[in-house]
Amino acid sequence: MSDATSSDLPQWLALRRAGLGSSNFALLLGHFGTITAAWDAAADELVRAGLDAQFARAFQKARTTFDPARELDLLAKHDARALTWRDPAYPAILRSIPQSPPVLFVRGTKGPEFAQALAVVGTRHVTPYGRQACEEFCTAVARAGVAIISGLARGVDTIAHRVALEQGVPTVAVLAGGIEQVYPRENLGLANRILEAGCLVSEYPVGIPARPDYFPRRNRILSGLARATLVVEAGEGSGALHTANWAFEQQRDVFAIPGTIYSRQSAGTNQLIREQTARLVASPGQLCEELNLVSAAGQFPLPGEPARQPAAAAARSASPLPRPPVNEGEGRVLHWLQEGPRHVDEVSRASGLAVAEVSATLQVLELKGLVRQDRPMVYAAL
Repeated sequence: MSDATSSDLPQWLALRRAGLGSSNFALLLGHFGTITAAWDAAADELVRAGLDAQFARAFQKARTTFDPARELDLLAKHDARALTWRDPAYPAILRSIPQSPPVLFVRGTKGPEFAQALAVVGTRHVTPYGRQACEEFCTAVARAGVAIISGLARGVDTIAHRVALEQGVPTVAVLAGGIEQVYPRENLGLANRILEAGCLVSEYPVGIPARPDYFPRRNRILSGLARATLVVEAGEGSGALHTANWAFEQQRDVFAIPGTIYSRQSAGTNQLIREQTARLVASPGQLCEELNLVSAAGQFPLPGEPARQPAAAAARSASPLPRPPVNEGEGRVLHWLQEGPRHVDEVSRASGLAVAEVSATLQVLELKGLVRQDRPMVYAAL
């Protein structure tokens, strides 16, 4: 389905399918006034409007090959809607950023714009410290009624979406491919839950697969939909840093949780703080103060505070599974993984156990779902 208020949506979809982005849409609208007028223009007039030869050819091909009925059917098949710059339902907060997507594809029951929204980003290889911090900070802002926006990736993104769902607030996942292209596939179940309580959004038409070069560009949408961005854990060169830089350029607040100097996953967040791109937040209460948020009880929700879930949300939230029991040797190995990923040899030296015994113990812990292997011979606690 579509939220279009005029008959020119098929032309917008055709040009987006042809690869035209925000700059070319702006050129066409500036020269012709409407996309319909641009659609009917002669080739030489398109060049005079500012399109280069490549996009002029793509434009002309789109006019001869595009099937508007098929495109609208694809949207309907996935229960999606397409919002253009000219659509009143297009998020005003997103329209205000440079290079805002000319067409935004949306699936879900709520959103994509909320009065209060926080983007939460971070590493896919989250440490136990990062997991705890993400859960506590997201719980705090969610209890204050703030929607959470993230990218549906493994690690920090997954935790942020899950906490929002558990706390009964909407959450938005920004995809780097077509609106039905959930990546990673292991998060398909999470995506379906998000559709019931929030939405999935993308700038790419139905059927476009996610590509590595799409992820950095989608991050401007992630930060652009939010009032502020929180970086939980991020290594050097992390995509989370790209999102933070987009937010900074968009003149949005950027916050970062500091991490230990010995963790590679915190190198990027500490760098953001050092360069003053992000403001340090050392507790959930401090973040709530920075955002001028107050919980329903009139005080900042702090770690350990009992959850104030709506009854419906509490009924939907599954009870956490009990952690499998561990013996003394397994407990010793787990202890030395609490500060972040460690090599088997390092755990052996720290624990006083033989390397063979540590390796065997780690295999058992992995089967119990208590550790994961980050890379060969390197393990992290879950």
